Amino acid sequence: MRIVVNDIAASKGGAMTVLRDFYNYVKENDKENEWIFLLGDKHFDETENVRIIALPEIKKSSLKRLAFDFFTGKRFISKLDPDVVFSMQNTVTWGIKVPQIVYMHQSIPFQDVKKFSFFKASERKLAVVQKLLGGLIKVSARRATKVIVQTKWIKDAVIEKCRIPAERVINILPPMKDISEYEGGFAFDKTKFFYPTADMMYKNNSVVFAASKMLDKEAISHTVTLTLPPEQSKGSIECVGRLPYEDVLKKYSESTLVFPSYIETFGYPLAEARALGTVIIASDCPFSREVLDGYENAYFFNPFDAGELAEHMRRVVSGEIVPVESQSKKEYTEKSGWQAVMYAVLSSK
Repeated sequence: MRIVVNDIAASKGGAMTVLRDFYNYVKENDKENEWIFLLGDKHFDETENVRIIALPEIKKSSLKRLAFDFFTGKRFISKLDPDVVFSMQNTVTWGIKVPQIVYMHQSIPFQDVKKFSFFKASERKLAVVQKLLGGLIKVSARRATKVIVQTKWIKDAVIEKCRIPAERVINILPPMKDISEYEGGFAFDKTKFFYPTADMMYKNNSVVFAASKMLDKEAISHTVTLTLPPEQSKGSIECVGRLPYEDVLKKYSESTLVFPSYIETFGYPLAEARALGTVIIASDCPFSREVLDGYENAYFFNPFDAGELAEHMRRVVSGEIVPVESQSKKEYTEKSGWQAVMYAVLSSK
């Protein structure tokens, strides 16, 4: 069986992490089938069962990628004579005659927390994703043989907004590494807070700055560590840039996780911190409610209310909120998620 994996769009960040993990799983666990990865660059090595085709010209612009998806891609992919096409970039390729599976990990078009505006410069790119690219993603979901999503909330949203049968949408939790060895390795400090974040509007960093400023005015001793560029440090907020993964796990163990992001498909930090028994103050959104369902150390707040976040932080610093032994920590293994994804793809023929 020959499977073409289309992920020309992936080049960095979470999309590249997902692609790399899936490539590694296929390379190590399927020796019977032939896998052809269409990528924007030669990111990985070829093996006996994995072939890499780099298409850097298509990666150069959104227009070229759209042209490939709508016009030229069907001829290129059809010449490879696949049995199944697996798109890891949210959209199908128009005109392909074989089954197409879409791995849909773009949540912006399916959430109702925030409507982005074309008329605000700070929101324009996100408005394009929500309203223009979102339209293409929804049409792709209708055309796909199967749609794989990472959480139940987004499965329900895809079924509702795309008007497709529930049996065509498969919810498979994303795989995660076993990090249990880091649990309890560092002493909890009630004055320390941590948010692994990026400089994007929906990450909602401003509400953390506002809440910390409130505590500063009350002379409440605390430190908030953010993974933003160091020059953005202010007051009791220390911005340290990107951290090695091991340092992130250490921060989970010794700090309280603050997670005000209001748009996520899954929210890896929530699952990672939960696995380590961390106190978590999270935005009250469908994704966070799902990932933290039943977790004893989870507290929720309106992501647009800095005062509500500040109140939870006060309770942590005062000792009113302390980490308790959790009986409901979920265990995620790298094998289970990708095994289910690969089975969904191979069973689509």
